[in-house]
Amino acid sequence: MSAFRYLLISFFIAVISITSESFAKKAAIVIDFDSQEVLFEVNADTKNYPASLTKIMTLYILFDQLKKGQLTNQTKLKVSRIAASRSPSKLYLEEGTNIKVEDAIMALIIKSANDVATVVAENIAGSEKEFAKLMTSYARKLGMANTTFKNASGLPNRAQLTTARDISILSHALIYNFPEKYKLFNKQKFTYKGKTYKTHNKLMLSYEGADGIKTGYIRASGFQLAFSAVRDNKRLIGVIFGGDTGKQRDRSLKIIMDKEFAELGINKKVTKTVITKKETKKIEPNSYSIVVGTFKYRNSAEKQIKLIKSKYPKTTNTKTSNIVLIKVSGKQLYESRFENFSKKEAYAACKRLKKYNRDCFIRS
Repeated sequence: MSAFRYLLISFFIAVISITSESFAKKAAIVIDFDSQEVLFEVNADTKNYPASLTKIMTLYILFDQLKKGQLTNQTKLKVSRIAASRSPSKLYLEEGTNIKVEDAIMALIIKSANDVATVVAENIAGSEKEFAKLMTSYARKLGMANTTFKNASGLPNRAQLTTARDISILSHALIYNFPEKYKLFNKQKFTYKGKTYKTHNKLMLSYEGADGIKTGYIRASGFQLAFSAVRDNKRLIGVIFGGDTGKQRDRSLKIIMDKEFAELGINKKVTKTVITKKETKKIEPNSYSIVVGTFKYRNSAEKQIKLIKSKYPKTTNTKTSNIVLIKVSGKQLYESRFENFSKKEAYAACKRLKKYNRDCFIRS
């Protein structure tokens, strides 16, 4: 084990005392999607409460029902008294009403709605208890040997346990078996009955190449995250359990994911050269630009522009946004830029963005 990896493990996860049942709150794993090789692990096989990561399996079964033609996106799911009584996070569905499958899917992904999870369970299996048995059966078939489900939402239940390794297996299976449905995990918000809900997965909004999948939290579990990112056509799946806060959880997994991408030779720092020919000229007062991201795909660069505009309007609302094609080591990439800054403004803008952990550098 390298000195860096040892320090990373020591810094990132302070291993707490483990009981005779091998239960530990803090755990993590990173796997290569293509080979399923484990690149990093700490406490990966110790048992934990899955919290709302449970809903990944609820969605997996729902997607399987759609694939088999047993449901459609327009199928209306009836809301029971039990479902309506579930504690938040929830959509506050009313007993006797209905919700379409396509709305239920987005409510589980974006809002992590507990009432919707129960609605799905009852409509598929008759009761949440029977659905939990079905969930555990699916888990065994996928190779999740250390997982037992007791409900569809992840609400506290002492017998509902899993491991970081098992959640990585489940995440891999969902992405692999339902690639089109998985694209929904990249959505940042959805609207239901006139109200818009935003994703709980904040790391997905800032991490280069991120495209899903699910956050979780109950008091007994800490802050949890199953996460996927693709860089240079290489997908890694990371799972972290037991974060002390949402921000600490995200920061810790970011450190590990960055390290594993780097060890694969991906995302190394390179000198960037603009394709367009530059002419020697005097620098005008407002000829500085700030670069807020570099991406393989243009739509990712456009998404970054929209994100920075919405999050930091004071920095960008009087500036021109632009997507610029560049070449890096023979590869074409897209830079997300904001233009028409003075030198002083550009340095101040980047300083503000970096304060919020946003990548930024200046071009003149």
